[in-house]
Amino acid sequence: MAENSFRRFYRREEFLALPPASDINVEVLGTVLGALALGAPIAEVRLTQPPGDGVVIEWLAPPTSGTDFPLVDAAIAAFAGGATTSAPIIQLSAAVATSTSATPTTKIDFTTPPLDAGTYQVIWNTSLRMQAVIANTGVQGDMTLTRSDGASVHQDDAWNLSNRHAFNGAITFSVLAGQTIRALLTFSRLGASGTAEMSLARVSIDKIG
Repeated sequence: MAENSFRRFYRREEFLALPPASDINVEVLGTVLGALALGAPIAEVRLTQPPGDGVVIEWLAPPTSGTDFPLVDAAIAAFAGGATTSAPIIQLSAAVATSTSATPTTKIDFTTPPLDAGTYQVIWNTSLRMQAVIANTGVQGDMTLTRSDGASVHQDDAWNLSNRHAFNGAITFSVLAGQTIRALLTFSRLGASGTAEMSLARVSIDKIG
């Protein structure tokens, strides 16, 4: 069944924050506009013909909310560019770090640049141990991975011996153009005494699809 739609045209000069020599990346712009709280969803964002003159934004239906146009107008004016990457990313923190606190100690905290659309795999490797074995104590490692739209996953592991214990894992994310992934790796001591240790930490982020 055919449906009506509503279109709005934005000229290149309305992209106030976009450098003069930069192209309008409609994939990234679509991700930005898709995150807005609009009354009517956007069906398509496309370049005008000839390219470079601006963009056409098409709603699935004529917006009934009085906030749709101001929100999109503001997003267009603030759109600063669209450079993205899918280059492999590796973060290393191999040195020994210690903690005697239940408050998480940060080992790696890294946010990617804006990414190309696709599927990304995040792999982390670490070693945990207690520097001395003490009854009712241990070390906990925590990895939290967060996509820029708020989607998040968390994994943890605990160990109570002085020999090293591998805390490793892998998570796959589907990413829209322009989204980012944050990797936060922390550790903390469990119990009332002793020294917890994390070392040989590595996080890699690779586009796999």
